[in-house]
Parts: sequence; structure tokens; C-alpha cells
Amino acid sequence: MQPNGLPRLCRLHLKRDFEGIIRGGIKLQYNGVVLWARSGMREDSRPVRFAVVVSRKMGPAVARNRAKRLLREAFRLNRKNILSGTDIIVSPRDGEKLGNVHAAQNALMTLCARAALLSPSSENA
Repeated sequence: MQPNGLPRLCRLHLKRDFEGIIRGGIKLQYNGVVLWARSGMREDSRPVRFAVVVSRKMGPAVARNRAKRLLREAFRLNRKNILSGTDIIVSPRDGEKLGNVHAAQNALMTLCARAALLSPSSENA
């Protein structure tokens, strides 16, 4: 049975990675979600890496954790549609707009499409 979690290779961990993406990448906003992304210079075999950053200003821990879970699940379901070698940081600013997984998927995929991070095969579908 295949595990459904997010593999360790698909997570961003290091501070220098976060700083590099925020400084050298692009920033977009949509529907209460902010996305910073840095695409790989060339399409390589490195998987898409992802992180969620949530401020305490968003509300209590329950609301912050729910927003993180929803965005991670949205990424997990759609990571094959994103160009390999891409690094993505997502920060929800309004938890009420992320009521369910479908809203999180819509926000994430809209931001990825605006940033031209979707693979060509997924844009046609």
C-alpha cells in the first residue's frame, strides 16, 4: 500500500532556501493566499519542493493548522501538474477563504497558472 503523505524530498526545510525563494523568486496573491515561487533554471529530475508559512496574526492554532493541512493536501493532490525543479512557499492570509480542500486547490492552482509553473500537459487538461 502506497503512503499518501508528502515525501521528505518535496519539503523545504533550510533557512537559506526560504530566503533565496523570497528574494529571488516571484510573489503573487490570490483569494487570501500569497505564493512565492522560484522555478528551476532547467527542467531537471529534482522534485517540486513546497512549504507553508502561517503567521500568528491569522488566528488561533486551530485555524492556522487547518489552513496548513488544507494547503498541503492541495499541493499533494496537484504536485504532478507543477514543473519539476520548482520551489514554492505558500502563506494563507485569510483562513475563512480556505474553507475546504477544493478552495485551497483552486487558490493554489490559480497562483501556479499565473506564475507559469504548470507543466504543459496539465494546462491542456
